[in-house]
Amino acid sequence: MKKAAWIPLLLIAALSFEPGCTNKQGETEAPVFVTVSLTLQPGFVNVGVVAPVQIQTIALASRLKNPSQTDPQGFATITVDSYTVHFRRTDGGTRVPPDQNLPAGVIIPSGGSASLTNFPVLQASQIQLSPFDQLLPFNGGFDRETGKAEIDMAFDITFFGHTVAGQRVQSETASGPLLFTFTGNTVPTPIPTATGSVARNWTR
Repeated sequence: MKKAAWIPLLLIAALSFEPGCTNKQGETEAPVFVTVSLTLQPGFVNVGVVAPVQIQTIALASRLKNPSQTDPQGFATITVDSYTVHFRRTDGGTRVPPDQNLPAGVIIPSGGSASLTNFPVLQASQIQLSPFDQLLPFNGGFDRETGKAEIDMAFDITFFGHTVAGQRVQSETASGPLLFTFTGNTVPTPIPTATGSVARNWTR
């Protein structure tokens, strides 16, 4: 019953973040700016499983600041070198993971787009560190700042790169919600064999 109540709350949070992109096109000298669209976000994260938190699909699109201009030689083609992820609490708590600075290595043609698949916003090494370690059963199973068995956060992701002409580019900042909780970890499950004996297999 409690998990069912989380679903509409997360959907409401996701809707509230959808228009939250901040246009950064005026902050760099390049003639282009980059928009960011996040689809199929992870939403719920089980801290019992040590794995990176990934966005299934991120769409980056290059747009000329002056729509009347053209770039036939592709000088405004962008190499996206890296991206940063910043976290903030939405549940009244204050503890968050450190900002993530991650490599990208993506090319966006001038006036074109690029699709990123399963790019992480939080590395696996952070999943059972503060503040998420408090949600593990042997640490009490609840966040000491809020008294809840879950931690609600938002993440802000921004991409950085340069054009072929050498001008720096910073994307708009896109945001999304994350709800961290403990729902169990990977345990071995017995599986009957054809001879009636019991084998063990790790559930994934």
